[in-house]
Amino acid sequence: MVAHTTEEEQIESIKKWWKENGTSVVVGLVVGFGALIGGNYWMQYDASQRQNASLEFSQLQDDLQQTRNDAVMTRGDHIINNFSDTPYAVLSAFAIAKLKVDEGDLLAARARLQWVLDNSKQLEFLHMARIRMATVMLAEGNGDGALALLNSAEAGEYLPLYEELKGDIYVSLSQHSEARSAYEKALKANDKGDNSMLQMKLDDLGGEDA
Repeated sequence: MVAHTTEEEQIESIKKWWKENGTSVVVGLVVGFGALIGGNYWMQYDASQRQNASLEFSQLQDDLQQTRNDAVMTRGDHIINNFSDTPYAVLSAFAIAKLKVDEGDLLAARARLQWVLDNSKQLEFLHMARIRMATVMLAEGNGDGALALLNSAEAGEYLPLYEELKGDIYVSLSQHSEARSAYEKALKANDKGDNSMLQMKLDDLGGEDA
């Protein structure tokens, strides 16, 4: 991976990443969301509130599919403001953050991801928000801040994603030895997955003396 040289290239890179991964992440979260409904977590909420939030988010999903971005923003803000204690609000924040990245408004995207970090109680949501926040910070040229964010929590099962992103950040900072170490940790942690792209990044760094 070659370090970005201009702000425009950084923004284009993060937009490409979100285009390739953002939608699948949101969809994956929605699909996996059904597993949460039966838990004790939901017993805290009034049935009517849950139903209203569910209906609003269902409409937001339709807005997303139809590329009605203004409607996504309006409805997403409504869900966040009125149903902030439900995971629907977190999913709405992810959706808005992706739209803002697509628009090149990284500051607004980061604000939505920070909301997730400040308000979500679900560990998986926190991990995904942290990874996306660090990716946005990298695009902004704040590699040191992105590293600090990733190092602020235990990665757990998300270790491969954390370490690969750390490797990308180290490359942007021209710290190739640290990047190589991070990529190798990511490979080891995901030894049974598809590591073709990760291996390519590692190979691009060359040998130890490169």
